[in-house]
Amino acid sequence: MRIEIMLDKNQKVSQAVIDAFQAEVHSRVGSLFPSTIVRVRQGSISSIELQGFSLDEDKRRLNQIIRNVWEDDSW
Repeated sequence: MRIEIMLDKNQKVSQAVIDAFQAEVHSRVGSLFPSTIVRVRQGSISSIELQGFSLDEDKRRLNQIIRNVWEDDSW
């Protein structure tokens, strides 16, 4: 299973923030789906791609986790 998160490069997010965000998403998702690979990078648009998750409930849960991590400033 794989999660690809692309952040719009026009938002000017530092590499340190990207690395911390990726680590926190991996930590929180890893407790539910241990074999998941998480990749965060910058690109032309912001997007999230979930690969290998067949259940809509899993996809909704993952989207909520990612949103919570982004909104949580403790990491």
